[in-house]
Amino acid sequence: MTSAGNPAPTLDAAIRAAFPDLAGTYLDVSARGPLPLAARRAAEAMLLSQATGAIAKADWFDMAERVRRKAAAMLSVAPQDIAFTKNASDGLNMVGAALRLKAGDRIVVAPAFEHPNNVLPWLWQAETNGAELVQIAPSQGEDVEDAIIAAIDDRTRLVAVTSIDFASGRRTDLHRIGTVCRARGVFLLVDAAQSAGVLAEDMSVLPVDGWATAAQKGLLGLYGLGLLYVNPAWMDRLRPVFLARFSVDMAEANEAAGPEGGWQLKPNAGRFEVGNHNFVALAALEASLDLLALVGRAEVERRATSAAATLRAGIADLGLPLLPLAEAHRGHIVSVGDAIGSGHDSTDTPWINALSIAIREAGVVHSVRRGVLRLSTHVHALPEVVARALQSIEDWQRKTMR
Repeated sequence: MTSAGNPAPTLDAAIRAAFPDLAGTYLDVSARGPLPLAARRAAEAMLLSQATGAIAKADWFDMAERVRRKAAAMLSVAPQDIAFTKNASDGLNMVGAALRLKAGDRIVVAPAFEHPNNVLPWLWQAETNGAELVQIAPSQGEDVEDAIIAAIDDRTRLVAVTSIDFASGRRTDLHRIGTVCRARGVFLLVDAAQSAGVLAEDMSVLPVDGWATAAQKGLLGLYGLGLLYVNPAWMDRLRPVFLARFSVDMAEANEAAGPEGGWQLKPNAGRFEVGNHNFVALAALEASLDLLALVGRAEVERRATSAAATLRAGIADLGLPLLPLAEAHRGHIVSVGDAIGSGHDSTDTPWINALSIAIREAGVVHSVRRGVLRLSTHVHALPEVVARALQSIEDWQRKTMR
């Protein structure tokens, strides 16, 4: 898809062709990603095969293993280090429970920078197992990373962080936190719901022990499917709470074979899989992973963050407030507002509500989260998409100043 002269126009054309059904100005990947045409067709083909009774389940299992290999390649890990889950929350809970935390063990998390689904599991661990939850609240001007690292001690077993804050768009320095965790023997678990498929996350470089995500955002897939990566160095210390046929190895390979002939826990991430997969969602995800691989993970990140940077600069030029983010912590999410507040889909700040309504009417798909207006980009956010969004914001501003 590239040429020696200027590959960008060719790649731009391929990206436009991948999303022919996408209407309006879509900047809401942080809520859900747009579904590529190839992914929709792949899902429809799976549904049709069941509707007509033309089901070849062995082929479905083969497809699942292809997806596993492609997801592993995206992260630079071995296929056996990837498990299929229902969503990011499913993966986070699986690993948290498998650590078998007990009284005296400490969990470190910074709730103000996390989605509730990366806080509630740890509150539950504290309540049910007696683990101690250390809730970090950085002081004014203190980096989240500094505060988390300062809280790690000899009793810390787990640090849970997000790769990107879903509201502010702040990108976590996973390498910095992970380096300390690895030196202290602490499990670093990452909620990658906002980064997967958008950022180039290389687990051969990042000192991350667990990574959980859902398919419907940056992976451009469907609801009801997630990916879980687990560092194989930890596998022997992780005891899953649930067990089913797919979680174990048996003498007989058939999926309905019983344990009479002997069984053992799978030595890899497969131990976390407890049943048949969401094959329709896997078929869609395979097509989306192929698109992301075509563009290239570094180029995907470059395009998404470049589009966000253009949005950020254009909004700043209009004089509207943006949540302040140091350059190193910027990603593909741009949050418009004075400060993090409250509100989901709407906010207590009148001008943000007015702006949200106006640009939505102009076809700009976006979200309001924790009181700020959130614009999030991906490969589909080509220059014309960004230009339309900025024009819609400028049009609203001009009308309000009359």
